[in-house]
Amino acid sequence: MWAVGLVTGPERWRSRLGLVPVAPRRVSDKAGPRKRRVWVHASSVGEVRAAAKLVREMCKDPGTEVVFSTMTATGNQVARDTLQGPSAFFFLPLDVPFVVERVLRRVDADSLVLVETELWPCLVFLAKRRGVKVVVVNSKVSDRSRRRYAMFGFLFRGVFGSVDAVMAQNERNAGRFELLGTPRDRITVTGNTKQDAQTAAVERLGIRQKLGWAPDDVVVTAGSTRPNEEVALCAGFATAKVSVPGLRLVLVPRHLGRVDYVSKIVSSNGLQLARWSKLQASGGAEGRDVNVLVLDTIGDLVAAYAESDVAFVGGTLSGHGGHNILEPAAAGLAILAGPSRENIEDDAAALELRGALVTVDNSSALAEALVALGRSKDERERRSRAALEFFRSRPVASLKTLEHLKRIGVL
Repeated sequence: MWAVGLVTGPERWRSRLGLVPVAPRRVSDKAGPRKRRVWVHASSVGEVRAAAKLVREMCKDPGTEVVFSTMTATGNQVARDTLQGPSAFFFLPLDVPFVVERVLRRVDADSLVLVETELWPCLVFLAKRRGVKVVVVNSKVSDRSRRRYAMFGFLFRGVFGSVDAVMAQNERNAGRFELLGTPRDRITVTGNTKQDAQTAAVERLGIRQKLGWAPDDVVVTAGSTRPNEEVALCAGFATAKVSVPGLRLVLVPRHLGRVDYVSKIVSSNGLQLARWSKLQASGGAEGRDVNVLVLDTIGDLVAAYAESDVAFVGGTLSGHGGHNILEPAAAGLAILAGPSRENIEDDAAALELRGALVTVDNSSALAEALVALGRSKDERERRSRAALEFFRSRPVASLKTLEHLKRIGVL
């Protein structure tokens, strides 16, 4: 496997084996001491985006140099495309002692900042042995993950107990880190930095125009849907459409490999569908008889929200804990979500408290909510305002995290 990796993805696998492509030279200002070097590790795209504002703020400090690692190739590419400040980008080494030792020597960092829950035992223990300060930012541990870590307590309790500081997203996550072995006096709640990266879309796809949907049609976009959710969504939508003919649905599956299957579900409910990729290729309007658009292109969900009236948050009816709820909030949409919200519990609770979010636990409840929202523009606008007010009122977690990193001597 390693040999194949070195041929098909040489940069990634050289890094994974400890051969960091460029061992960055420690730089310093002519008039001052050598810069402190901070190694930031963010596993994939979501963690890169969560760390983006924090890293940009770090790089503004003339006394700080940042090097950045990721686990995935897509995360590495997004980091290179969106972060101009770090002096080097590379992939996380395999968590094997001699490999980690090699990378720690080459990187020569003063501090290691791990994003969310990237706690690799060898990396943490060997970094600490070299005198590197190890901290976790935007940290979270789901209850399911906490139970898994607890099962291997003989290994991970020492890891959780070794970190110098944990900056948790909320009190629940702070408590889970404490249960797993991090001393309470090393844990601080600084909020969710992923919120800071969230912005409303400025571009439009032109969905209504290309499909010939009217300006007063009520467009419902279901984002990042999972298996079984499309069944409930299409059934609920078909029922609601009898009472509200102007309802339209945009389905955005979490994984594009399921698009054919999702399309069959749409058709089985007697709904007329179009695929966005084919619609773009044809360049023509499909007409108002199209009830459902299957968005089968990458990176267009946020723009779709910008042309919608109502959002459904995927992963909340399928037991996956919920996907990004801030995107529809940033777009100022009335929001529907199922009861599975482990990944988004704080934001979902705040949105529900403000009246922006409606909970639906099956296709019947979904149909009822769609009818209510579809019939009442005032109700949609009230919930829309509440969502936007919540989004604009959020604290800037990255700046709170930055201040705490300065307080504990990382910066």
